[in-house]
Amino acid sequence: MSDSESKDLSIKLPGEWALQKAFGPVLTEMGEDIKRLYAVGRDKILAAGYRKIENPEDGKQANLRVTRDVMWNGAFTDDEVCAEYFGGILASSRSENGKDDSSIQFVDVIKSLSSRQLRLHYLIYNCLNKIFVAKKDTVNVGQSSEIQGRSLWLSTLELQTTQDINVDTDFNILFRQGLISQYKSDMVREGVHALPYGMAKPTTFGVMLYASAHNRLPAWRSFPSVDFGNFESIANPRVFADSLGELKKMAGLTPPPDAATPDTP
Repeated sequence: MSDSESKDLSIKLPGEWALQKAFGPVLTEMGEDIKRLYAVGRDKILAAGYRKIENPEDGKQANLRVTRDVMWNGAFTDDEVCAEYFGGILASSRSENGKDDSSIQFVDVIKSLSSRQLRLHYLIYNCLNKIFVAKKDTVNVGQSSEIQGRSLWLSTLELQTTQDINVDTDFNILFRQGLISQYKSDMVREGVHALPYGMAKPTTFGVMLYASAHNRLPAWRSFPSVDFGNFESIANPRVFADSLGELKKMAGLTPPPDAATPDTP
């Protein structure tokens, strides 16, 4: 067989021999890396899911369809926030007979987001959860007009430097997925000081995804009144508030009302 005929055959039948000939040992090396990464990601998801189950010996079973999609889409990354979200969805798929596949929609959303965008979603809703509980907010999260009337304000500089959030794109992706109803980024100035900020308005679906990530989907309506807890590996921003005025105070741009006014020379 001539070299040209051999090449034609390789193109028509790109088996292992032809691929190795064309690309060399990189495929074998990559294959081993994928196997190791799959094992690491798989184990992180299972560990995260297990932590979120109140009673692992309750006899409930994870749904096969959800489990398949969780592992196929989530195990090829070792990012902690991905493990938390996929693990939460896996845990929330458990039922008496293992036939409840209602969490499948959340898998589709999670796999469409980057780890950075998942982190942003978590930060938005974890901060809101803390604010609502602390202020005893009675917002009905199942009513779109009510939940979308609330907002979270963050320092975008802090998001960029400590969380690696890309403000220009990541907020937009969450909006496109229906996880926030509105967002903006801008800058406020007080004298020589400036505060770049971002604002996001939540949605009912965003609350439900957050609850699912904690294996608290049946209790998603209690989001304003019950602290859903924290992901151990992700710290909340230092500066966040439910209004721009409060954000400015937290960032030190607005002095407290009882601060002494220096004498004018």
